[in-house]
Amino acid sequence: MSGRAKTMSRSVYYLLMGISVLLILGMLYSFVTVLTEGHGVTALGNWGTEGKVPWGLDIGAFSWWASMGVGALALLSVIRVFDLEKYEPIARIGVFVAPLAFLASFLHILFDLGQPFRVLNTIIYLPLESPIAWDVILLSGVGILSFLLLIVSLRKYLYETYKAGLLPSTFSPVYEVLLTGYTPREDSDKRGAFWWLAAAVLVFIPVVGGGVVPFVWGPLGVDINWFGAIQGPTFLLGSMAVGAAALLLLACLVRYFFDADELYTDGVLRTFGVFTGAFAFTYLLGVIWEIQTGTFAADLADPNITLLIFGGDLAWLLWLAVAAIVIPTIYLLSQLAVDRFSLLGTTVVTAVLLVGVLHQETWLTVGGLSYPEMMYPEGEYTPSMYEWLNLMGTTGLVAFGLLVFVRVFPVIPASEKELRRPA
Repeated sequence: MSGRAKTMSRSVYYLLMGISVLLILGMLYSFVTVLTEGHGVTALGNWGTEGKVPWGLDIGAFSWWASMGVGALALLSVIRVFDLEKYEPIARIGVFVAPLAFLASFLHILFDLGQPFRVLNTIIYLPLESPIAWDVILLSGVGILSFLLLIVSLRKYLYETYKAGLLPSTFSPVYEVLLTGYTPREDSDKRGAFWWLAAAVLVFIPVVGGGVVPFVWGPLGVDINWFGAIQGPTFLLGSMAVGAAALLLLACLVRYFFDADELYTDGVLRTFGVFTGAFAFTYLLGVIWEIQTGTFAADLADPNITLLIFGGDLAWLLWLAVAAIVIPTIYLLSQLAVDRFSLLGTTVVTAVLLVGVLHQETWLTVGGLSYPEMMYPEGEYTPSMYEWLNLMGTTGLVAFGLLVFVRVFPVIPASEKELRRPA
């Protein structure tokens, strides 16, 4: 929080903190229950003759959170590298969102494995033949970059506002540690440490989001989600859509709760919404193309599943996701066409868009695994209470982290008037 004029009421702040803590406690309850009683309490099971599905909502949430981290990181890097000043307040939110999203994504891998020792065994005996193992390796690299960007940017943000006396004195020891050795000269040149880190992100992300993994494993046709390398660029487009939607949603909330209309103007949010909608619609096209590649697979499973997705038992899942992506996209684009902006409407449709992509990622994972081969029983799956608690818990954890950042660090840029005020 940068200035005393921009503040959320204490009652609202502590209410949101309390809800976040409750969600985190629910996640811990779920984790301990699965750890002590086994995966049998969930809806997951062995593939094939048992008629279960091995991957479910946790893997869908892993992909969703990872997409959010990649997209937020890419967008804030674009804004910083190309010096798009009017979008800097949005990039500032992205600096805090990206590392939290990556943390949430890795937690869902832990939940899916079920035991911490399995994570250790996976690291020691890394299954290099597994595409998701390479996903985790490459996303770890991006996650490290996001934490480096957070530290570098915090030093700059803190120097301006801490020296002006705009931050809580309670956390002065934390600020002093973070500012150790810092001088304004670090950021006097536009191509300082943040710029170079952001440029590295823009080089690395295409490799992570649409490069190595799909190029190597796409032709193997493991199941419908991995038949053809088109799913690589689709993941990158999905990352941009989820990242943009998350930043747009948070920008709307920050504007409302902190009365930051001068930073997050109608024009800025409306234009950013157009980019969000464009990313989402292009992502949806990629998903359709990804599914369509299954129609000409060499085996029988992929074509049969594709028919079920387009016009059979799985079709309602696809069209529900299509509606949850297309309707918000139309709304966001129409605001620019009619030169109007609704803060409430943008907040609602952006939230719907985020849920729509989560649904899309989850059902694509489950749908292909429900029909591994048609000779086996059809897999049955409905997300269990424990998987929902995991998802709500990671959402609460990200919200808790953002609320702490808002309280302790300058998430909202200070105005020139505030910076010039004597400490």
